[in-house]
Amino acid sequence: MFKSYIKIAWRNLRNNKWYSAINIIGLGVGLASFILVLLFLNYELSYDKWNPELEKIYKLGLEDKDGIAWNGATPEPLGRLVAGKYSNAEAATRMGGAGDYEILVAANDKKIYQKGITEVDSLFFKVFPYQLSSGNINTVLNAPNAAVITEAVKEKLFGHEDPIGKTIKLYGRLEVVVTGVMQSPDQPSALNMQVLFRSPYEKSNSHWQNFSYQTFIKVKKVVPSPELENAINNIYYNDQQKKDNLTYQQYLEKESKTLVFSEKLSALHNFPKSGGSNFKTVVVLLVLAFLLLVAGAVNFSNLSIAASIKRAKEVGVRKVLGGRRKQLFWQFMGESILSCSISLCIAALLVVALMPWFKQEFNIQFPLLGANIPYLALQVALCIVTVILLSGLYPSVFLSRFNTSQILKGNYSQGKSGLKLRNLLLVLQFTLSTFFVFAVIVISSQVHYMQTRDKGFSGSQIVRIEAQQATREEGFDRARATLLSIPGVELVSKTTLVPGDAEVDTILNDYTFNGQTIRMTTVKVSADYFKTIGTPVLKGRNFNDSYADQNTRSLILNETAAQLWGNQKVIGSFVGMSYCDSVKAQVVGITKDINVQDLANAVRPIAYSINNKACGYLSGGALLVKLSGNDLSQTISNIENSWKQIEPEVPVRYSFLDENFQRLFKTYFTIQKTISFFALIAILISAMGLFALTAYIIKERTKEIGIRKVLGAEVGDVVILIGKLFLQLIFIALLIAIPLSWLAATKWLQTFAYRIHLSWLMAAATILMIAVIVLVTIGTQAVKAAINNPVKSLRSE
Repeated sequence: MFKSYIKIAWRNLRNNKWYSAINIIGLGVGLASFILVLLFLNYELSYDKWNPELEKIYKLGLEDKDGIAWNGATPEPLGRLVAGKYSNAEAATRMGGAGDYEILVAANDKKIYQKGITEVDSLFFKVFPYQLSSGNINTVLNAPNAAVITEAVKEKLFGHEDPIGKTIKLYGRLEVVVTGVMQSPDQPSALNMQVLFRSPYEKSNSHWQNFSYQTFIKVKKVVPSPELENAINNIYYNDQQKKDNLTYQQYLEKESKTLVFSEKLSALHNFPKSGGSNFKTVVVLLVLAFLLLVAGAVNFSNLSIAASIKRAKEVGVRKVLGGRRKQLFWQFMGESILSCSISLCIAALLVVALMPWFKQEFNIQFPLLGANIPYLALQVALCIVTVILLSGLYPSVFLSRFNTSQILKGNYSQGKSGLKLRNLLLVLQFTLSTFFVFAVIVISSQVHYMQTRDKGFSGSQIVRIEAQQATREEGFDRARATLLSIPGVELVSKTTLVPGDAEVDTILNDYTFNGQTIRMTTVKVSADYFKTIGTPVLKGRNFNDSYADQNTRSLILNETAAQLWGNQKVIGSFVGMSYCDSVKAQVVGITKDINVQDLANAVRPIAYSINNKACGYLSGGALLVKLSGNDLSQTISNIENSWKQIEPEVPVRYSFLDENFQRLFKTYFTIQKTISFFALIAILISAMGLFALTAYIIKERTKEIGIRKVLGAEVGDVVILIGKLFLQLIFIALLIAIPLSWLAATKWLQTFAYRIHLSWLMAAATILMIAVIVLVTIGTQAVKAAINNPVKSLRSE
């Protein structure tokens, strides 16, 4: 019996090629979109799940009344304190590194730029369950100059040679000895660690004022975060914070306090307390992809109902010949299953074809399928079953319920209940389409605003040059003079906070003015920095070559920092800096706020100063070179040649500042393109469904239209007759979709510190676009029906 159902279903698909193609392709595209985003969600949720022991690891941080303190960094001895006094602690370690910065790594005659350079202590492998392919995991980090590299780095530097005992140079100056080779996990991790090394400055950096590290603790038994944090805070308070004979409970009741918080390593990538996450973006995309899939399934159902007019007599004949309702139901359900199966095959091909683009756009380094293929297969199977039920259940019931005598008389009407559900499905389709159109308008407007908003600096013709620490510090004056001698080079400066960098090397310090302490970002620059990037000094003066300026005795604040001090007259005032000597720094100027990164985050209060000679040591950053003239290629070529005099062992690495800043918006561009694609597909699906239903209505009312024309109805009257019902339904869809879309857009825009304001023009543009689509779709068929010869429609068989 089932075999005959499949044969009949295949014959029906073949006889209705265009209808079947529209149905199947629309559903296939919706399935492909949903599966791709589902793969992305599974990938994001697989972070740090490669070993069960990771569930016992927590990252510690500090927070005060202003939020996360010290950018998530902690004092260097915090881990040892907690491990020594917390009974549930198995081990603790601290680490600090370059993150996603590419650092020069050299061995023998090979030099590479590598991400994931991480300074660790000897207890690293007591906390993290990494495995070694070479070396003794219990002693591999005991030596004060030990280094462990991954197998990927080993291949780059040593090929097939044994690296154990070989020396590598980091940052162009720090020599360490390879003592082990580490296996990288086969699943993604929030921690990118490619080279682990012990620092020779480890002992001198071990003090409570050093906030250059992240602290991780491994517990013996997993406990709720509040219990863990309460125990650690009790220890931290009694050891480091206790004063004025306050008990721990009394300290907790104070308004101004600093507490330790914990973040589970397995949740660090998706649900961090400090730093950003892609998870909200993934969830939004998944919801939109699911809505697109629903639109495809609803369209499938509507088109099946519309096509049922051609099958009505077939149903009647089958019933006369003894066909039972159950048999008819499974026959039509079989057709839906076959169509959905073909759609799944098309979706699979689309997923395979789009996978490289998808991985590139969303910066995915690991295989999306991962190791959970059975789990993914189950998810897809549930999705397909849901789609089959959504798309095939109602049409199957609808067709099997046809009344035999009414069908054979030419009456195909199914009563008010069928009309209500059909109308409801149409309203749902256009509600989704309206939502997508409004989303595209809002996202496009926000991205355009982010691109065109005044960033506080000019990145035009500014080259960012990666330089080693020696060049940025004691060798800067020589490098600057060499570069300025090149024709076309106008200005040369340096900064530890480069606009447009994906990650920034900054530190927060406490600054005191008139008894008020404010934590601000500290940035080290050179005297010509603001001139180089075209940022004006609004009040006071710029830096110069004076002794005070060059020795961190002068500060320039940005607007946000000045406002935090209540817009007081800070120019000329002296400011105390934490961990500095008794000499205070004088505020000599206030500069315009600079959006260093994208506009999702507000500009931080910043204190700019020069050099590391007095206090607040900072490294990192880059050189900035302002070019002039039209022959930029020749100037860049001259810079490449002159760089051999500055760093003869390292080729110059440069990029343009404005291009770097644009790369920060890549995620938003990707979201914009993805949702625009979803919107286009949703509109096409809705238009196809509306087209089919219009044909269905016209077929049902063919004789009525003929009679009206005989009685004198004009073409316009017929068009209004047909379009009136649909326009009412579309109006209801707009009434539902616009408020919901407005609310969703408002929530999304609240994630940006700088954002557009929603306006009625956006809603009007959405309504106009939907109206045009509806009028064109309905109008073409309505006009065609209106100009048909009424004699043909009134002819009796």
